[in-house]
Amino acid sequence: MNLLQDIRYALRSLRKSPGFAAVAIITLALGIGANTAIFTVVNAVFFNPMPVENAERLVNIFTIDPGVAARGFTFMPVSLPNGQDIAREIDAFSGVSIYTFGGVGVSMTIDGQPDRYAANAVSGNFFDVLGVPAARGRTFRPEEDHEGAPPVVVLSHGLWERKFASNPNVVGQNVLLNGQGFTIIGVAPRGFQGPTTLGGPDMWVTMSMHDQIFSGLQKTLFRERRALFFAAVARLRDGATLEHARQQLRVLGSNLEQAFPAANKGRTFIALPLLQASVGPDFRPFLTLAGAVLMIVVGLVLLIACSNIANLLLSRAAARKREISIRLAMGASRSRIVKQLLTEATVLALAGGGLGLGFAVIGRNLLWKFRPPFFANSNLTLALDGHVLLFTLLIALATGVIFGLVPALQASRPDLVSELKERTGAEAFSSRVFNIRNMFIMAQVGLSVVALVGAGLFLMSMRNAQQTDPGFNTHNLGMISFDVGTLNYDGPRVKEFQRRVLEVVRTTAGVRAATLSSSVPLVNGGFGRSVFPEGSDPSANRNGMFAQVSNVAPDYLATMGIPLVEGRDFDSSVREDSPKVVVINQAAARRIWPNADPVGKRFKFFGDDAWVEVIGVARDAKYNTLGEDPTPYMYLSLLQYPNAAVTVFFRTGPETESMLGTLRAQIQQLDHNLPLTNVWPIGEVFSQALWAPRFGASLLGIFGLLAMVLCAVGIYGVVSYTVGQRVREIGVRLALGAQPRNVLIMVIRQSAVTIAVGLAVGLVIAFLGVFVLTHFTVSLLFGVTANQPLAFLAIAVLLSGVGLLASYIPARRAAKVDPMVALHYE
Repeated sequence: MNLLQDIRYALRSLRKSPGFAAVAIITLALGIGANTAIFTVVNAVFFNPMPVENAERLVNIFTIDPGVAARGFTFMPVSLPNGQDIAREIDAFSGVSIYTFGGVGVSMTIDGQPDRYAANAVSGNFFDVLGVPAARGRTFRPEEDHEGAPPVVVLSHGLWERKFASNPNVVGQNVLLNGQGFTIIGVAPRGFQGPTTLGGPDMWVTMSMHDQIFSGLQKTLFRERRALFFAAVARLRDGATLEHARQQLRVLGSNLEQAFPAANKGRTFIALPLLQASVGPDFRPFLTLAGAVLMIVVGLVLLIACSNIANLLLSRAAARKREISIRLAMGASRSRIVKQLLTEATVLALAGGGLGLGFAVIGRNLLWKFRPPFFANSNLTLALDGHVLLFTLLIALATGVIFGLVPALQASRPDLVSELKERTGAEAFSSRVFNIRNMFIMAQVGLSVVALVGAGLFLMSMRNAQQTDPGFNTHNLGMISFDVGTLNYDGPRVKEFQRRVLEVVRTTAGVRAATLSSSVPLVNGGFGRSVFPEGSDPSANRNGMFAQVSNVAPDYLATMGIPLVEGRDFDSSVREDSPKVVVINQAAARRIWPNADPVGKRFKFFGDDAWVEVIGVARDAKYNTLGEDPTPYMYLSLLQYPNAAVTVFFRTGPETESMLGTLRAQIQQLDHNLPLTNVWPIGEVFSQALWAPRFGASLLGIFGLLAMVLCAVGIYGVVSYTVGQRVREIGVRLALGAQPRNVLIMVIRQSAVTIAVGLAVGLVIAFLGVFVLTHFTVSLLFGVTANQPLAFLAIAVLLSGVGLLASYIPARRAAKVDPMVALHYE
């Protein structure tokens, strides 16, 4: 009953002070909304339940290879033969399903328009193991996973909506995949992306269709025990534990190592809970760190907003001291007064939380709009589900209770004798630097320093990333990708088509140079292979060295602007039937032949019998990310190592973008059924590579500015309140001969002391925090360390200026006080 009375009284009281209520609610809404928006993303990535049956009983199975782990990849996929052995031998699992790791590009023609989509080839029990029924139609049957089975496909819910307009009659229709007819048998449920959270395929086909959808090395090495092309998901049998399954996997790994030493030397297997592995266990720490940084920054924004609210509540409580004194004198207990004031603070916080949900929806939509292009068709949903609503409720309640407590305690112990005298209830002014209001301002300034320093470091990181040399010339360079393997071209036809593409592009007016490559720098860096230098034993896995490879046409290095530092490039002497040759980069030369001239040296790739001779060394470039360390890389001749999936790179004058449409149309005329993708200037690739640092800097910059604005509002409010309390004193000073500028300087000087203390504390905390965090955030930052004095100095100067400006406005008003009016103030 008392609680309802307190709530009704709080609502009446706030209705009488609409200005105070509006400012307090909007301030809280900004802080709570920012936290809720970021938590919505964190919740979707880490806490959103996957639409599978009993997800806690599902595990992902990975290969552990110490040689690969040393290069930063701890959890690797499995090979098809190893995965099949796991399915047969591990009785801790009631079912094991194998599927292509990362998906496969396929061509599908819809409404006469060929396009490239991502497909997953899966074992026939895929949907059964996950416990996922079809939203429409059905999923695969066991007999559809055998050679000779009819070609069938299950569509993702997103593809069904985007490309089939949610047609309810889609089941039973025929579509062309890689030039072959497939029957649509079902549509997956909304939100299902397979055993992953970030991204997923557009469709699923059975593994029996591997000849129809695989191409290149994935097709050649399909059954190779060493080729880690597949992922595996398993369901624990009733009564079996995760540790039991792991023990069996270790035993199986040891047995397979003995049975197949060349392929499985040093390798073993591990099972991780699906909910832990769904975002990629190697990638998860990066996402966790990024989410933690964002939550810390928006947490600082909320603390600044709460400090503002605490000061507002202190000011409001000061104006109500007479009312509170009368209630105490009439017998109300102090605890009853505190409860009433806390109820008012909590009502404000809940109202701020409600409005904050609206701000969170706006922020969430903006975040989703600026997601990276490679994540455009993700089925990830940023819903305001129960987790998000509970988070917002708890944070609002905590805000109301914690930051309403200090004003409530202070207001509930007035001096009854003085407060009950006939006076206006004005609070006596305290000139102490460390009074409660100034301490809240110091906290706001300090927290703003930390938030702005963090934003500043990410801005510096973005600048460094933009200035990073990718190792190739990005000016006036365009690209178009195509994969004739999706149309089931045979070897001679693949080479002929690629030759014709080069001829068409090179003879187009305005094109200065053109070439082909099986990889795109900073998009798909290249396929990783094990290299065995001459003199080492290829059957001993420990002798192998890892390098990424790309199959390129002649003039690739010249077209891309990658200098050759030693030896020669591919020339007319390199033919299909001539000895195999390769151009390596400087990192590969240092890694494989550290104390010798690599030109003329030979090696073998794992699984190949032919020797490959090094004919040249190219300068290091960036292949996977802008922040990567020098990586061993090799350029193979496309003539000697054919690949159906390639990208044509062409260099023009300034008209690169306008040339893209012309060249696309000319290449499309060579085969109207061929999907063309990545029709971009190379600047688009560079822009995508910069997405993460740009997004991080923009987001933290916005939150840093919000923190600074809230801090400025807080300083303005406290100085205005202080000036209002000192009107009579200021009037006396002016009446006794003080100049307005003296009053102005006095007010600003007192504010400056408060700001300076907050800056000092904030800079110390920021430096210590950055010093500690840069050790963990090295993967998020480009060339940024804690030793950035200019960043700290710039932030200190900026906040000082903003704080003094916020103080100047009420100080100027104080200097204009009319002494006669001030002396009659009370």
